Amino acid sequence: METLRLPVLPIPNVVLFSRTSLPIYILEPVYIDMVKKCIRDNTPIAISKAVEIGREDYKVRYSPCDICGYGRPVILEENVDGTLKVLIKAIGRVRLLNVEQNLPYLVYEAEYFHDKIESEKLHGPQIQNLKKLLDNWLEVNILDSFERETFANSLTSIYHIIDYICMFLVQDPELRQLLLENNSLFERIQLLNSLFEEPSQFEESSLVVSAIKRYEEIEKTSRIAH
Repeated sequence: METLRLPVLPIPNVVLFSRTSLPIYILEPVYIDMVKKCIRDNTPIAISKAVEIGREDYKVRYSPCDICGYGRPVILEENVDGTLKVLIKAIGRVRLLNVEQNLPYLVYEAEYFHDKIESEKLHGPQIQNLKKLLDNWLEVNILDSFERETFANSLTSIYHIIDYICMFLVQDPELRQLLLENNSLFERIQLLNSLFEEPSQFEESSLVVSAIKRYEEIEKTSRIAH
């Protein structure tokens, strides 16, 4: 098993997908130092959805989700107060294994998390529906035609389209995490087509979201029982 050592930045409700770029603001001095050190050392950073694990002295305690995205940070802006606007250029997914450092920030041993090899054939109409959905969303949300075309040209595979739909259009953070943890491209395409039935529908179906969550909960309970 090939592993790597990664600094981890847990952020509530934020999920980083493999073929995306995510802008984030870094406000805390500890994480500002972490980002700058990672850039100096050419070290990737894991961005993990933070899960609340308790409260202590009116402060919320968080833990990172085991499956998360990782990528290389690029500083876009450094403000006079030292805070940063950073772009995380995602590389892939990892599973966090063991904590190697707690302070001043989390560092984990992690293993690569890839899609499984599948025999199912991908259906062209379903892929085209998702591509049209993302194109329509870009038309509404990126008004500058040059920026929109540049971004569209960067979507060189079905993986890019799926990952950006998951990041931009899926609003429910728990569902985004479930999609990140799903290691079947075929299933992710099926799920997204169920969530977005029309290419002009920019918000997932709440009924389908509830059904997916219930199914995942049943699956999790079944795995624990066995």
